[in-house]
This record gives sequence, C-alpha cells and structure tokens, in this order.
Amino acid sequence: MTFSIAARCPRTGALGVATSSKALSAGGLVPYVKSGVGAIASQSFVNPYLGIDGLDLLAQGLPAERAAERLIEGDPGRELRQLGIVDKEGRVAAYTGERCIDWAGHVSGGGYVCLGNILVGEEVVKRMATAFEHSTEEELPERLMRVLEAGQEAGGDRRGRQSAGIHIMHTEAYPLVDLRVDDHPDPVPELRRVLGVWNTEESAWLRLMPTREDFIPHWQEVLRLRDHVDEELMETQTVKES
Repeated sequence: MTFSIAARCPRTGALGVATSSKALSAGGLVPYVKSGVGAIASQSFVNPYLGIDGLDLLAQGLPAERAAERLIEGDPGRELRQLGIVDKEGRVAAYTGERCIDWAGHVSGGGYVCLGNILVGEEVVKRMATAFEHSTEEELPERLMRVLEAGQEAGGDRRGRQSAGIHIMHTEAYPLVDLRVDDHPDPVPELRRVLGVWNTEESAWLRLMPTREDFIPHWQEVLRLRDHVDEELMETQTVKES
C-alpha cells in the first residue's frame, strides 16, 4: 500500500528511509533506521517487528541478505509482507511476498532498495531508482525527496495519496532528519515544503546539538543564541504592552 526507499549515503554513511502511501501516517510505521547499523522499510500489511527485529539482527553483524532471510523465515504472514534492507556497509536485500497486491515488487542497486505495492505499475520503482542514481551530488535528504517525487510522478499508489515521510540517521542516536506528513491530499509536495523549512530553520542548528562525545559543542555560540532569543522576546513583550 506504499512506495519507499531504504538507502545509505556512500560519502557520509548516513542511513535513511523515505516513504509515501494512501494510508495514514506511513512515515510512522514503515521506516526503521539506526545509526551505524542499517535502514529497513517494512510495508504491505505492515509487520513492524520486521523492522525492529531486523535492526537487532544487523546490529549483531548479520549482512542485509542474511537478516532478510531470518526475518522472512520467522514471519508466518510472509506472503503479504514487503521488506527492503540496507546495512551499514551498503549491502542490500529485498523481499516481496507473492500475495502482495499488484503491482508489487522492488528494484535494488548500489546501497539502495526501492520497493512498492498497490502501485500503478513497475515504472514507479524504476523511476525511483533512476532518481536516486542520478542525484549522487546531493545530500541524502534531498536524494530521498527526489525519489519520492519521481515515484509520485510515475503514478505512485494506485489508490491515491495521503501520507509521506523521511527518516535519516547519521552519527548520533537521534535522527538527523525526521519529517512526516501524516494526512494530506498531496503529501509528497507538502513534504517537499516541510523539507525546505527544515533546510532553512533546522539544519543550521545541527552543529550546535549535543553529541555522544560532547554534550556542549559550540557552547558559547549556544549561549549567545539564548541571549538573542531572550532579548527578542523581551522586545516583543514591550511592544505588546506599550
């Protein structure tokens, strides 16, 4: 009921999943990503434990293909499942159950898997793969956004449109990007708008965020920013009271 990509950036090692669907909040159930471990898209009558347990298997050192085999072997509902995995080395694996609703299938390449079900046709995942392969000069958030746009332009989910999301992990245990459009008549363009806001307002904050090694990087700059915000609020309050 969804089209998605699981991918790894070969330059930075960032891992991510992007997804869109005619289902509420696909961005909340499809992506499973862990920094330095892997990225998994679990969909089609989704079993979240394929993503949860899959990350555990990857963390134990299993490559993507072996982790996928273990997951599918352990799921009695495998005929209805769809799964895409990219591990920390960029190795990939994919599975589409034989009873997933047509069109259903996947395309794999270097460090990525594009997959979908209930699509208008195979061209959706082919266009997604092409968009990823032709955007190597871009950072992972932009590459994943272009993939969703290509999938939607090719027809996407044949039932319609409702939700979209991008989830990316990089060096920390918290997300680099976690953006979702849960219920919208045109979710992919709306996600593009939200990503633009993230680029303008949020990306500049990232270098000020705590890291595992240093909870207070650029601390003097953080303090100056704190004082600036406080001054602006005081000025706004003064204007309101005058």
